[in-house]
Amino acid sequence: MTAEAMGKLLDSALAELADGDRDTLTLFAGEGLSYEEIAAALGIPLGTVRSRLNRARRKVREALGRPDTTTSKEISTHG
Repeated sequence: MTAEAMGKLLDSALAELADGDRDTLTLFAGEGLSYEEIAAALGIPLGTVRSRLNRARRKVREALGRPDTTTSKEISTHG
């Protein structure tokens, strides 16, 4: 798959996310904010940040045809 095709697929996957999930993923992956910073920026509990990121990652992976690659290190690092 070309980078252009992957980019289009990713854009489509992001467009399908709920607004809150997309905002949370964008702040984390695109802006590099911590979970705590995202919670403060969006005015939501830290647990909601975790839930939204988990859901958004899963949906994007599914849309891209990728297996779930969440590792125990990622879980222990970010909760």
